[in-house]
Amino acid sequence: MLKKSTPIYKNPQNQSTPAQPRSTNRPKPRSAHRPTTTHLHGPTSRSATADLHLFEGESKAYRDDVENLNETSVISHVLFDAVEVGNTEFLVKLIRFDFDLLWKTRNSKSIFHIAVEKRHESIFNILNEIGSIGDLIIDRIEEDGSNILHLAAGLAPQEKLNAISGAALQMQREILWFKEVEKVVSPAFKEMKNNKGDKPYVLFAKNHEELRKEGEKWMRNTAEYSMVVAILIGLIMFPGEKPDGLKGSPNLVRVFSVSSAIALFCSSTSLVMFLSILTSRYSYNDFLVWLPVRLMIGVASLFISIAAMMVAFSASFWSDNHNHQELPLILVVIGSFASVPILCVLLKYRLFVDIVRSTFFRFQKHRRLL
Repeated sequence: MLKKSTPIYKNPQNQSTPAQPRSTNRPKPRSAHRPTTTHLHGPTSRSATADLHLFEGESKAYRDDVENLNETSVISHVLFDAVEVGNTEFLVKLIRFDFDLLWKTRNSKSIFHIAVEKRHESIFNILNEIGSIGDLIIDRIEEDGSNILHLAAGLAPQEKLNAISGAALQMQREILWFKEVEKVVSPAFKEMKNNKGDKPYVLFAKNHEELRKEGEKWMRNTAEYSMVVAILIGLIMFPGEKPDGLKGSPNLVRVFSVSSAIALFCSSTSLVMFLSILTSRYSYNDFLVWLPVRLMIGVASLFISIAAMMVAFSASFWSDNHNHQELPLILVVIGSFASVPILCVLLKYRLFVDIVRSTFFRFQKHRRLL
């Protein structure tokens, strides 16, 4: 008996392949809601489509998180931490991201209240860029009844004071900062009392009394020590007697006479300035302009008198020893000792620069940040 042969089918490559036996299990019907679109590339296409849907879902979730970030407490915490440390660049980026962050508060204090308290000038200057909105923000009153001017009346952080040389210049800086904040508040805030009954001016005097005493002591000591040097220079240059070696050189005589006169006049000027400092009342307003200006004039006059004294000495020395055989060795020895007064001038140079910068270049306008 002949067996039933298995049918042969040809595939597209013209190869004979035995037909597969038909399964007895029927395929399950497709769900009604499942798409019936035919995938042209098999399992790889289905995997790519799933990854695409997953990426779009994660992207949407990330965008939602970024858009709702300001609704969380994290952004407020980061905002005020940046103000505390004075990170102006990061703070500006946050404000550009969401301008409504300007209205955020911590313990009834806005970012500008904290900037005033911590003496961050660059953050405080943002007030000039936001117009009338800044007026509404700084009008907030704290729970203890203090306004922003009361915060300016407090003592600056120690690291801010240490950046300024001398207690008198520190006192001057504190007064200048109080005056700057006073310019942006309404007139009613200047006379407003807090819950303890203190006005801003009264609170400023209480908090800075110790610093005022230290500034007075520092100013007196500086004036006394500098006055001793001025008196010595005046005593040395007052006789004005010309050395015998100058008689044969008219140019050296002219140099000696002019430098001696300049040294005497400048030492007298510095002496008068230092005496006026010693007799000052040392009130808060005196630290603002008059005391620093007098100290600046006194120190500058003292520098000039020292330089003129050295020129007069050099002219006298050259006239006596210009024909000496060992002149180079003598010049080296004398030059080494002459560097001592120059070193004194260099030590006072930083003080002079700080006085000029603090008095005449106070708070400069910065570039626009927002």
